[in-house]
Amino acid sequence: MKKVLSAVACAVAMGWAGSAMALTFTNVADLGGVKLAEGPVADIFYHESYNYSHATPSDFEVPWDVVTSATLTIKGYWIDSENNSVNVESTYVGTLQTGGEYGSFLWWSWDNPSVTTLDIASVFTTWTTGSDLDVTITANGAFPDGILELSSSTFSLVYENGTAPVPEPTTMLLFGTGLAGLAAVGRRRRQN
Repeated sequence: MKKVLSAVACAVAMGWAGSAMALTFTNVADLGGVKLAEGPVADIFYHESYNYSHATPSDFEVPWDVVTSATLTIKGYWIDSENNSVNVESTYVGTLQTGGEYGSFLWWSWDNPSVTTLDIASVFTTWTTGSDLDVTITANGAFPDGILELSSSTFSLVYENGTAPVPEPTTMLLFGTGLAGLAAVGRRRRQN
């Protein structure tokens, strides 16, 4: 009987310690066709860089939570090969992929954005709950490079939630009743 009670107590202790649970979070920012100009044109017509933010999970905090994967996917048009840089939380994470066109001609139309997916897991060495993820895209190039257009940005985060679950009162009552029953059975066997 002591062995049974010991095994049950160990199982309860392990359950209370909590187990990590993988959670997925996605936030999409509609960049609404923001245009960035490269070279001398930037100062005249458009900005050379653009800043925006992504929301993060309300319960996400490093080091308590562990990042399994984190990506930033940016879609845009007319992106050249001039190393248009992407910085997340002031950390350089990569460049935009070349390409992306859309338009129409009589009865035919096309929409083929350039899609760039960057691994940004290294950005999360520390994180405070409720902080926004700050992103900056900078157009690099020289005249006569043109204008690039940003359409959307998707932030995806998969993380292990390190907080311990709180047992509900009903579960604890049921568990306590079961332990009391096992103790009563054990006493009766010893008396007989």
